Amino acid sequence: MSDGTGRSRRRWAVAFAGLALLSTLAAAGYAISSWTGAQRDASRSLLRATRLLATTVRWRLRDDHAALASLGRAIAHLPRLGRGGGYLRIGRLSRRFMAHHPTIMAWAVLGPHGSVWWRAPAGASPIPGRRDASRWARGQPAGAFRVGRSRAGRGVPLWLTGRARHHVRFLIWALWSPGLGGMVRAPTATGLSWGRGPVIAMGPSAPVPSAAVRLPIAGHRPAGRLTVDLGARAAPWFGAYRWVPGYSFAVFALRPRAAVYARAREAVHVAALWLGVVLAALAIVYRAVVRGEMRMVRERMAVERRWPQAKTEIEGIVQSLAEAVFATDCEGRIEYLNRAAEKLTGWTRSVVQGRVLCDVLPCLDEYRGNAFDPVAECLAGQAVVSGEALVFHRDGHGLAVEYDAAPRYGPSGRLTGAVLSLRDAANKRVLTERLAHQATHDPLTELGNRILFHERLERAVAEARAAGGAVALLFLDVDGFKRVNDTLGHSTGDRVLVLIAERLRRVVRTTDTLARLGGDEFAVVLPGLRTGQDALPVVHKIMAAFREPLAVALGEVVLGISIGIAVYPHDSSDSRALVRAADAAMYEAKAAGKNAYRFFASGDTGRPFGDPLTLAADLRQALERDEFSLVYQPQVRTANRQLVVMEALLRWTHPTEGVKYPGEFLGALEEAGLMIELGTWVLQSACRQNRRWRDLGLGAFPVAVNMSGDQCAHEGLAEMIDAVLQECGLRPDDLVLELSEELLVDAKDPLAERLQRLREQGVRLVVQNFGGASSTLGTLRRLRVEALKIEAALIAGIGDEYNDGVVVAIIALARALNLKVIAGGVESAAQYRFLREAACDAVQGHYVAAPLDVEAATAYLRAHEGARG
Repeated sequence: MSDGTGRSRRRWAVAFAGLALLSTLAAAGYAISSWTGAQRDASRSLLRATRLLATTVRWRLRDDHAALASLGRAIAHLPRLGRGGGYLRIGRLSRRFMAHHPTIMAWAVLGPHGSVWWRAPAGASPIPGRRDASRWARGQPAGAFRVGRSRAGRGVPLWLTGRARHHVRFLIWALWSPGLGGMVRAPTATGLSWGRGPVIAMGPSAPVPSAAVRLPIAGHRPAGRLTVDLGARAAPWFGAYRWVPGYSFAVFALRPRAAVYARAREAVHVAALWLGVVLAALAIVYRAVVRGEMRMVRERMAVERRWPQAKTEIEGIVQSLAEAVFATDCEGRIEYLNRAAEKLTGWTRSVVQGRVLCDVLPCLDEYRGNAFDPVAECLAGQAVVSGEALVFHRDGHGLAVEYDAAPRYGPSGRLTGAVLSLRDAANKRVLTERLAHQATHDPLTELGNRILFHERLERAVAEARAAGGAVALLFLDVDGFKRVNDTLGHSTGDRVLVLIAERLRRVVRTTDTLARLGGDEFAVVLPGLRTGQDALPVVHKIMAAFREPLAVALGEVVLGISIGIAVYPHDSSDSRALVRAADAAMYEAKAAGKNAYRFFASGDTGRPFGDPLTLAADLRQALERDEFSLVYQPQVRTANRQLVVMEALLRWTHPTEGVKYPGEFLGALEEAGLMIELGTWVLQSACRQNRRWRDLGLGAFPVAVNMSGDQCAHEGLAEMIDAVLQECGLRPDDLVLELSEELLVDAKDPLAERLQRLREQGVRLVVQNFGGASSTLGTLRRLRVEALKIEAALIAGIGDEYNDGVVVAIIALARALNLKVIAGGVESAAQYRFLREAACDAVQGHYVAAPLDVEAATAYLRAHEGARG
């Protein structure tokens, strides 16, 4: 371990040393390139400056030459010239000339022999070189121009010959300075030089070479670089020169070496700082890596020290598992099994260790019927394999188990074997079979339900279609069962249904399917018949079984049975049509006086919609096919049209007759005993839709549902309503139950108690169609209803004096009883105004809004979101 750690540290040290060396070389290269490039860049910059200076000096000198020539001509035309020429207006001429030519620092007029005739500015200082200039001028024509060599270092002497009108020769001397100091910035200095002669400084105020210093301008190259050494104490200057074309002097530009290398020094400092930062970062990273590696080594050593203890703990955990666990190597040989595996299979570790698992514990696929090895599949695919299988105990009996096989890997990531876990699936299978039984059987009678019935019927029809023969379908409806429920209660009714199921089991064949379709309706599928007449023995046994009374707790009950018979393929070519045919035949038996049986006649399906038998059959199918739907009509406050309640109204979309209203089928629903089932669906659908509206943020308002007499008489009404409200997350006052006035007239003690219980829970009660019957005030007081809903016929008669009086009286009665008043069927503005003036609380009708489907009602709520009370 220590040797490996040392090698790792040496590798990291070499790597980081290499990085440090590369960083140092990069910083050094950057500093050297910056230092060497500084002088090169400065030389280029100074050469460009001298080019500009030479051009400027040349043109300015030409301009001043022309100005001196003009001055000479003006002097030549003076009326008198000689000593004391100032008396002849030369002073005025001089002042004007000096004012317009700032580059001329001084000038003078000399006689033929060098005597000074006029000088500006006046002074006694000598004019250097005048004797040489006088000798030069004697051999020159008027207007000859000469640029002298500066001797004092203050300016450049200019000479111009002239001749007056009386043939008097004279010579003009001017001390000229080009004035180029503003063309460069400090610390650059500029000036003129005559090779190894004196220099004239023209640059900004900066330490520049004195006039005694000679610039090393050698040869006649038009331009070049130079270095000026000002002595031991002063640092050298770098510069450049350029000869002015056409003249005997050059312009130069100088810059101190300290200024040249200032930026280079900054670059060197930056490189040094950058190198220091990089080296510090490398040191920090190196330290962190080494520390991290040492920490990993310490952790690994700690793990290795704890491994024996951890191994013991892990083995204890595996031994305590309730699942059977096997561990194998890559060849499937058993290396380990826990106590649960020994108990499940009967094998011990000492016996099976080292043996191949599939030899000790063979697995059988129950569905495919072949043996397989889950561990081999897991190792081949290196993936988890799971499923169900049948394994065999040591003594030979089979065990249903669920298995999971997973590969296991060593520390290096190499596959080392597999782990197989087994769980006893016997209890799960029992539970699965129980759930499957509950899904296909009626919980009360233990007979098959609609699911099993349709499955068995389709299978029997398919077998009869393939092999020939016939299938008879019997639809059974118990006559008088509704009376038992109403008089003896639902518990007794349930007991009667159980007794009926037991008698039917005794009379049908073992190959037949007996099912309860709902309520008091049963069905029997008779397969394997040759003709429909072969079903009669079973029918007669059923009829005979119902002649005997049924013994219940309160006495004996005698019921009848109506049977409808349809035969495949005589009456129908498929199972669904066979169901409709048997249902129609059953209603034909009821119409014939009940307690009878009828075979299906081919013309039975052509009965009109209003026929009660056809209507009842269609209603049953409508429940199965979800042909019912709800529309919603708002109730609003009369004063401000704020939404108060959204009432749910039932509609039936008949497949051939179109939309049907409740008045067309409610009677048939009650006769068929479907009112409770459909009423529960209406209540659930309305509350769930109210919940969806609230989740959409459309406000909290109650929903109203109409209640029938069968629903109110049901014993479990309060519990059913409470369960629906809890499911939808609604409060009791979010539900309004609308009861018909006729129901209150017949309200006996059990019904009144159920309604009072609902009222105590918080459910709101409204009496609808008030004024059409003769309910008593005592009933209204006892039930503590919340509101009265005036019958639509009375609202339609508004405008008639007598009818108006009745409406006003009902409103006054409601006020006296502290009840609210709702007017239904409001169709016009006149009716609305009358009700508002009569202080009616709320209105409902097409004048406010027609009944709306879910989408339209949602749009209505969005549009009236601000008008909600």
